[in-house]
Amino acid sequence: MLRLLLITLMTLSPLLSQEVKPLIQEIGDDQLRIGKITLNKNTREISFQAGINMNEGIIEYVLVLTQGKVHEALFLTDISPTNLNIALKLLRYQESPELFEIMDEDFNFTGKFPKVPEEQKKAARIAIEVTWKKEDTSHTVPLNELILHATTEKSMPPGPWLYTGSYLHEGRYKADIAGDIIAILTSQPAMINYLGKDRENDEVWLPHKKRLPEIESVVTITIKPHSPEKS
Repeated sequence: MLRLLLITLMTLSPLLSQEVKPLIQEIGDDQLRIGKITLNKNTREISFQAGINMNEGIIEYVLVLTQGKVHEALFLTDISPTNLNIALKLLRYQESPELFEIMDEDFNFTGKFPKVPEEQKKAARIAIEVTWKKEDTSHTVPLNELILHATTEKSMPPGPWLYTGSYLHEGRYKADIAGDIIAILTSQPAMINYLGKDRENDEVWLPHKKRLPEIESVVTITIKPHSPEKS
């Protein structure tokens, strides 16, 4: 099995930064580890730890690296975005560029967006859950329920997130450079983007303080296949 994964990695080599050489370890039945990330080949779930960074104030990002945009992010993590990208690829998630407006040769926006096949769109849609413990009790909730809309005063509507993949810049993976992993405000450097309404509004999203654990609490973030019937 590990040999097959190494062959898969060779096909993904253009997506790897020159500095990062991911080590894949088998840690149990259907379980793999890449750096600080674990993945399940059977359920296609990917999990890693993060810390609560904010419980009030405007947020534009859900998750960034500890050296990233910490002043506007709900969670911080020290995982490798490259490793997360490899995990997503290994579990057959496909990235979709559908949110990013096409530019012409002079770098002017055209008002047009890429045409993405429906199967690719489906393979790019993911669900994200957050788990933490309080007084020996485990709590798991959809990520959307931990984010509040300032105008409606309701939690973010349920629905999928979009694996957009980030990109290479001068031979390096942009998500590693920028530190952007999961964005609410549409961001091409980010690996994952919000799909819903007001994703271009940088003044309406807040941490849902009543539902979040305390600042600096450790949580587990899990990426899993999106089930349309649960949207």
